[in-house]
Amino acid sequence: MYRKFWHYVLIPMTIASATGWGTAAIAFTDFDSVKPSQELQLAQTPVGACIVNDPTGTPLNVRATPAGKIVGSLPNGTRVILGITDGREGPNWTRIIGPIEGFVWSLYLSNCVYR
Repeated sequence: MYRKFWHYVLIPMTIASATGWGTAAIAFTDFDSVKPSQELQLAQTPVGACIVNDPTGTPLNVRATPAGKIVGSLPNGTRVILGITDGREGPNWTRIIGPIEGFVWSLYLSNCVYR
């Protein structure tokens, strides 16, 4: 219902003139103009790395969503690249973007280094 209102962001700007007085202006940004490649680039920004350390000795499952469908697995000792997250996955899951993209159980990661 209010989609159009939130569709644009008002950005105040000041344009300086030769007299030192500024002119206030408003710029509108249409978020639909953001290209998918720009969104993907932000989503793929690495924020750190960890080592898989599953105490069960079995490969660590990588899931499409927290507690979701398994999309792959990683053996102990594999270095994983951490991705940007908004925290919605909760404290027990970590988003990884490499070597497989998905979510892993946080307790099975060790030696994490953050940027």
